[in-house]
Amino acid sequence: MKSLFYKQMILAGLCACSASAISLYDTAPIVGLPESHTAKYSAYARVGYDSNVDTRHSDETGSAFAKAGINASFADYESVDKISYRFNLGMTHYFTSEDFTSANSGKKDFADMGLTGTIVHSFNSRCTYSAALNLSYSPEPDYSTGISAARRQGECFNWAFNNSYSQAIDARWSWDINAGYSGVLYSETEYQSDDRQYWTAGAGLVYRSSELLSYNIRFSYKNDQRDYGYNSDNMTVMVGFDRALDPVSSCSASIGVQQKFVHSKQILSPNIRLGYNRKAAEGFSVNSYAMLSNENVDTYRGPNANYLSDLTLRVGVDGIYTLSPDVSFTFGISVMRSQYSEGTYGMDDETNTSYRPHVGMKYKFSQQLTGDIRYEYTYYQTDRKKGDYTRHVISTGLSYTF
Repeated sequence: MKSLFYKQMILAGLCACSASAISLYDTAPIVGLPESHTAKYSAYARVGYDSNVDTRHSDETGSAFAKAGINASFADYESVDKISYRFNLGMTHYFTSEDFTSANSGKKDFADMGLTGTIVHSFNSRCTYSAALNLSYSPEPDYSTGISAARRQGECFNWAFNNSYSQAIDARWSWDINAGYSGVLYSETEYQSDDRQYWTAGAGLVYRSSELLSYNIRFSYKNDQRDYGYNSDNMTVMVGFDRALDPVSSCSASIGVQQKFVHSKQILSPNIRLGYNRKAAEGFSVNSYAMLSNENVDTYRGPNANYLSDLTLRVGVDGIYTLSPDVSFTFGISVMRSQYSEGTYGMDDETNTSYRPHVGMKYKFSQQLTGDIRYEYTYYQTDRKKGDYTRHVISTGLSYTF
């Protein structure tokens, strides 16, 4: 019975192949079998205070704010086509009497919208196609997407569409191919120099040595296209493994080399990806990731002024401790550190780092009504003159499911 449980966990993780992941939090295999549910709808409202709305280095603008919106979600993992989606439509209003910086055009209302969806189709017992879609329009950066900026930069539209096809060769060997399209567009003119899009493709070979452990080798290609600055082509070869540690946790690790071609220059960099998931009905649960790669984000500094190398480390941890059926505590941290080098025309090297820890508590008043309180701190450190900033956000809210 225990062996069967582990096998189901690994199979569930394979159904959510990393090539079709929505977030870096999906790096490690999914723990347990996903649960189906009919369409759920909820409405939420929250109020809070933001100490630095427009993320200034000095003369910060603080403001109370109110946020409201609706959510919808659905999951069916019992059918041949396993489908899930989550949709959010909301808005945040700031009450400050002062105008924000020119970057935000004096705006006081910001969108909070998002859509995620997945589908897994099994042609037969050996062949599977999976796809994942992620859309968001919000001023808040989501470091776990792998394409966000290092700091808040006004409203931006992020999208990612990933596909993968896998086929078993025999009981132990399988292969897969994948392709994707993603990017980010900024609504504020000041930041549109960082508008960019990505085309990706890859292939992998997987060997399952046991019900708990599988090894893989993967080749991937990525084309980074920037509206300003230099595009880049990237080829990466990685080897790694996925392992079920016990009935409630799993881990994943891969390491390789990345060859980046940009502005007639070749840059060789390490590429690392780590993930750990733990999911427990009661007690402590956590999702985490770490990724090191040479990106092409915020490399444009003006005409003929560009960084060719952007070695970036992304780390994220999100956890929850369930004290009782009604009370739980949340915590986490996101870190993004970018090291810029190979600057044109003798530009000095530069390092930018974002830290964003958060803590919170949730209380379930009933099956339909849940309340929470949350505190989030942001510290952005950069070598650019007067570019650092700090930000405190505390809020409380209610969510009603119907």
